[in-house]
Amino acid sequence: MIALALLAALVVQDTTALSPRARDMLGRFPLPAAAGGVSIAVRFSKDTAWVGEQVELVTAAWFPRELRDRLRRPPTLRGPSLSGLWSVQSQSLPILVETRRARGEVYDLFVMHQTIFPLGPGRIVSPPALLSYAVPASASYFAPEERKSLTSRTATLQVRPIPAAVASLVAGGPTTRNLRLVWRGPVDGLRAGTPAQVELVANGTGNVTLWPTPSIAWPSGLRVYPERTEERTTIIAGDRGGEKRFRFTIVADSEGVVTLPAVRYPTFDPSTVSVRVVAASAFALPVFTSAGRTGDRTPLAVTGEEEIPLATQVVRTKAAMWVALVTPGVLLALWWRRRRPRRAIAVVQPIGDPERELYRLLGTPIEASSDRVVAALRHRGVPRPEAEQIRRWLAATGRRRYGPVGGAAPEPPAAVSAVLSRLRRATTLLVLCFVAAAPLVGQATDPVSRYRAGDFRGAARRFEAQAIAEPRAAGSWRDLGSARWQAGDDVGAVAAWWRALSLAPRDRVARQAWRDASTLPASMQRLVPTIPVSRDECVLLAVLGVVISWLLGRSGRRRRAARVVLLVSLSCGALALFRWRREVAPVALVREAIALRVSPHPAAPALAQASAWALVEVERRDGKWLLVATPEGGRGWLPEEAIAPLATLD
Repeated sequence: MIALALLAALVVQDTTALSPRARDMLGRFPLPAAAGGVSIAVRFSKDTAWVGEQVELVTAAWFPRELRDRLRRPPTLRGPSLSGLWSVQSQSLPILVETRRARGEVYDLFVMHQTIFPLGPGRIVSPPALLSYAVPASASYFAPEERKSLTSRTATLQVRPIPAAVASLVAGGPTTRNLRLVWRGPVDGLRAGTPAQVELVANGTGNVTLWPTPSIAWPSGLRVYPERTEERTTIIAGDRGGEKRFRFTIVADSEGVVTLPAVRYPTFDPSTVSVRVVAASAFALPVFTSAGRTGDRTPLAVTGEEEIPLATQVVRTKAAMWVALVTPGVLLALWWRRRRPRRAIAVVQPIGDPERELYRLLGTPIEASSDRVVAALRHRGVPRPEAEQIRRWLAATGRRRYGPVGGAAPEPPAAVSAVLSRLRRATTLLVLCFVAAAPLVGQATDPVSRYRAGDFRGAARRFEAQAIAEPRAAGSWRDLGSARWQAGDDVGAVAAWWRALSLAPRDRVARQAWRDASTLPASMQRLVPTIPVSRDECVLLAVLGVVISWLLGRSGRRRRAARVVLLVSLSCGALALFRWRREVAPVALVREAIALRVSPHPAAPALAQASAWALVEVERRDGKWLLVATPEGGRGWLPEEAIAPLATLD
């Protein structure tokens, strides 16, 4: 009864799941040589194949029906297990695909097959397949069983590499046929500042999983965030293929038209052994005015000026660093000199060399000829008689210096002192003009004009470029925060305002902008410096206190005041050190809720979730991905665009 039920199940089962490729191979599996015997074999659908080409591996077993009716349990057929290639098991149980009568016996053919895609060139040897069954010794139900097994021979597949000339043109592209590539985007266009999703859809025949992401040259003014790809596998006439969607989230900065670029995708066609370049046409998307939550915000004040604090200009320079290193030694030397007996020392003031001073002010080398000096003097507006007197003096000086007989140096004429004074005044005037014109460089009104015209994202880009070019400019950071907040980037606005208040904690405009930003959470208020003194001001106060305490210490009656001033200066130094450690710490704010991933790749599995406004610590950088740690103990990778750093992340 069991054998009959098994036979009925095998007869009525659906055999359409067998691939047409495998069905075409059934003629390659002959009946057993001996009457009533069992046979098993393994075959590849072809002897040679290209890398990435689809190949079928079929395991077939002929079994006599009379023997199968005697079995108490169905036979077990186990196909070969391959490694080093991409394999897809088509079915988990053998399929009865054919029945034949030969030599007075009825034979049933059971087939298992799997689809493979070789990943590299070489020789692939399939292990033997195994067929096992147990035959009862007699018709009695309690009779013992004799276990038997049968193994097949191995099968060999030779995988050929893609020709070198073709491989250089493919450049890592997939092995596929009939591939099509097309852009898909929102039918109603985009909104400025609002994220939208676009797709680059690839459809064709081949191993969909191994299709790499095409190289895309995104246009400027567009922020792009790769998303997880989606695959849909289909089988048509035995050929595996399907559709793969490369998804991206894009954000347009301003209204207009965004054109998704044309994409070229080189592929290898194994049927023609050639390169086929698949192209997706350019796709234009209109960008309309933002209808988001920033439309009802009152624009904050912007000045467009860099406004570098004076203390920052003094402290954050190389000269200030050398002064800070040399000052303690100088003070110690002066203190030691005061304790030693004083001696009268005659100080001789050096007399300047008018010849070298003249060459220095003119910017000419000391080896220059007298005629060249006269030409430079005439160019500076010196009258000809005075220039000729200086030429004769320089010629006499040269004859004394380079002539065969030395002598006393000729006295410089009276015109030399007048010419030197005139040249010094001209140099000073040039320096003053440069100093007066230097602040005008940072007063470009282009970002301010963009801001007042309503292009807040464009203004934010310009202000951000200014802040990166001059990180000491508190005004640029303050204006950047206002532009970001007006554009809807609240987290980025807080990060910029924090940088501005760290440089200028008493800036009324920045503090007023922070108070007027009604969308900020209350927890962000603790980031504002409570002590209205910057780190650079603390450094200056500490240095000034040390100098004053030293001056007071010289008088025996003011030593107590010197100790008090020294204590205050040490406190300022400790506060400056605390501020420095806080301002250079690699921390950042998360712009919006995002998943922390196992590795720096958008398709990597998620580990944890980082909430918006979370203060994370940046541990490492890998390209445009950052390894961060959250206050809750989570740790993972996220893209650089997902955070707003509170310090420079080197």
